[in-house]
Amino acid sequence: MGDMDGRLLTLVDNVNDADEERLPLLTLSEARAAVELLQLLASGDSEGAFDARHLAGSLARRLPSEG
Repeated sequence: MGDMDGRLLTLVDNVNDADEERLPLLTLSEARAAVELLQLLASGDSEGAFDARHLAGSLARRLPSEG
């Protein structure tokens, strides 16, 4: 794992583990777009793809289902 991957994974893991107040900074549409962008980044084999996949999953689980 490269230095960048390790740093990104640490940041992503800290987002999940942080016991801090969540701020309402995004609209639902913006959040869904961010998850789609992360999934696009995750689909490649670039540095950080695993981290993008991990963060996309964490965020997607918190979004209300479409329906």
